[in-house]
Amino acid sequence: MAASGGEVPPASRVEEERPLFRLDAEAAERVGRFLAAEFRGGAETAAGAAASQPGDRPDLPGAVGGVVFLAARATGERLAHAWFQAETAAEAVRGAVRAVRNKLSPAQLGRVDVLEINFARDFRRLRGRSALEALGDIRRGLVGLELVHQGRAYRYAPTEFIAFNLGFARALERLAERAGVALPVTGELPGPVRVFEALALLVDLSGPVPRTTRLYRGGEVVPVEAVTRPYVERLAALQGDWLLANLQPDGRLPYLYWPSRGEESPLNNQLRQWMATRVLLRVVRARGTPAVAARADAHVRYNLARTYREDAQGHGLILDRGDAVKLGALALAWLALTEHPQPGPYAQPAAALLHTMDALWQPHGEFHTFWQPVERRGDNVNFYPGEALLAWAVLYARERDPERLARLERSLRYYRTWHRAQRNPAFVPWHTMACARLWAVTRATEWRDWIFEMNDWLLGIQQWETQRAFPDTMGRFFAPDRPYGPPHASSTGVYLEGLIAAWGVAREAGDAARQETYRRAIVRGLRSLAQLTFKDATDLFHVTRRERVRGGVRTTVYDNAIRVDNVQHSLMALLDILEAFRPEDFRP
Repeated sequence: MAASGGEVPPASRVEEERPLFRLDAEAAERVGRFLAAEFRGGAETAAGAAASQPGDRPDLPGAVGGVVFLAARATGERLAHAWFQAETAAEAVRGAVRAVRNKLSPAQLGRVDVLEINFARDFRRLRGRSALEALGDIRRGLVGLELVHQGRAYRYAPTEFIAFNLGFARALERLAERAGVALPVTGELPGPVRVFEALALLVDLSGPVPRTTRLYRGGEVVPVEAVTRPYVERLAALQGDWLLANLQPDGRLPYLYWPSRGEESPLNNQLRQWMATRVLLRVVRARGTPAVAARADAHVRYNLARTYREDAQGHGLILDRGDAVKLGALALAWLALTEHPQPGPYAQPAAALLHTMDALWQPHGEFHTFWQPVERRGDNVNFYPGEALLAWAVLYARERDPERLARLERSLRYYRTWHRAQRNPAFVPWHTMACARLWAVTRATEWRDWIFEMNDWLLGIQQWETQRAFPDTMGRFFAPDRPYGPPHASSTGVYLEGLIAAWGVAREAGDAARQETYRRAIVRGLRSLAQLTFKDATDLFHVTRRERVRGGVRTTVYDNAIRVDNVQHSLMALLDILEAFRPEDFRP
């Protein structure tokens, strides 16, 4: 890591011979056994004792300048933690263990099931607040932060950035608060500030033999080779479980959850809630149990009761954040109601929602994107018209109304011209899914070619080779040099929804080259979604309310907030891909 404006003071250098920081899996296990034995007070297994004898130290091979962070956890809860610095890494570990054990009661000692350890190295001085900002979010969880005040060091380890969901600016504020020093109003720093790298390990003490995991940004990097059909089936099951675990008895589904706090956000978004309704209904079809069906139906009724209204002219409205009525919310609610396994009871509100969508359509092909407020009728063009056109394409495939087809094609042509003049990736998946539905019925080459044009362009923002320095981000869709917004799980998920539809068109059209190009992009995108899913105890090491988090999809690798559409778009894509792909299509 080369921090902007940084330097390495000679006293902080670690000798060039640093095998501690080049651990393979076997050596990491030895370090874990060493740590576990120290923490347990010397009660070692024969194998652990042999691995930690003096003169045989591949576990802690004499690295100098040991600076160690250690935390003891029980089912995610951090019971105690400490920093310790010594002449060698081994001495630093022993000192950190003593410090942590001294903070724990006998009862707490018996509860500890995980040790989180960071071996700090390569401290680099930052010059000014701008140098801290230049680190960028991409290094959150990969480097730690230190503030020195009156001869005392205050630090955050890399794993703490993940556990507390911290950005660098907020971390500096907290360190300054702990040090009792004010942050300068200017771009200066409140004292000497350094960033540092660290070797991070998680040592699981829950079994008879400690199990050690080397962490990268608080987790393990998912290799693309792991993305097999059984693996994706497990991901889909986990994400479906998350939806059902978070669905409340009255049908409410939390919009945003913060794992680090164990709290829900008070925010909501009805458009995304109706998207979640659609995927819940997909889970019903996949699992087919009456209990699941009843819970999903409760969610439908909950959303209708709280957001659906009709005006005096019979227009169906989905109210969001007060009195806003968005074209996209109308379309997604209509899709959910008409995709319900028993749509009869919802036929009337579905018809009223369609009536409103039709009223927002203009004869030249454009949609007004808001029913109200009227001053926003030109907003969110990259999203809402595509969602409405998907609804119309689904309706046309069912009814084959020639007037609907004429309107649908007029709008697709209008927005094709619009998009070519101001391309944006958010536009692509919704129009792809709409065109794919239409092409399945008409086989018009115009819509096949437009699908290919859109998705060929979209692949230019998928990151792969350029991200090898940050392997946990590989496969996501993000263009850091273009104004399309930050990386986001929901973006990668919805782009995969569109890409699997484009892949199906390429297959049916006999375009083998594009089929292979899209297939490879889909598998790489699946790797990214797998990385973002809370799958196991390693991903959940810092989470206390695990039943609310397991199977959730975090927003990015460095932001663990779970938004409902992170899971919804990811799971919709997974289910579509599992329906379309053969086992061999999951190859890297």
